[in-house]
Amino acid sequence: MKFHKRSAYRVIYADPPWPEYGGGKVKRGADRHYPRMPIAAILRLGNSLQPHIDDDGCHLYLWVTNTHLANGLLVMDNWGFRYKTTITWVKDRFGLGQYYRGQTEHCLFGVRGRLPYRTTDDSKRAQGITAIHASRTAHSAKPGEMRTMIERVSHAPRLELFARSEADGWDVWGNEVRSDILIAA
Repeated sequence: MKFHKRSAYRVIYADPPWPEYGGGKVKRGADRHYPRMPIAAILRLGNSLQPHIDDDGCHLYLWVTNTHLANGLLVMDNWGFRYKTTITWVKDRFGLGQYYRGQTEHCLFGVRGRLPYRTTDDSKRAQGITAIHASRTAHSAKPGEMRTMIERVSHAPRLELFARSEADGWDVWGNEVRSDILIAA
């Protein structure tokens, strides 16, 4: 494993493996693709994150499924962030669901401390938008537009939790990548 000495992130970008379970005999949901985590384990991860968060402030981008929206708000609060807004990914086609077939996924945005937004070269706010229209690709893969928006709005250094691949300018942690930092899961 490669471990950086960096200890103070200003962005945490997380897509936890929420405990989703398919409703039928055939596995079609998350349980078919990767191991899921109990909510209690995702909550405990916040304790391990504390030493890695910048004291001046940090932005949290937390993906949630429709089923786990309330748990996402609980995780955000438990990790020490204040909810600010929701960014919605509107997909090109619907997916699985029970009463309703999902065509959206949500990323909760929260802040900790007083880290301001970034500014552009002409001193204007570097703002994002709350809707991303993008096609679905591989199971659970998020749109690249989200990472681009995070880089526009929020200061580095940045850490992606539960990462599936490396990205330039980001440290990563997860069981599908060579992690840059050590966090007790």
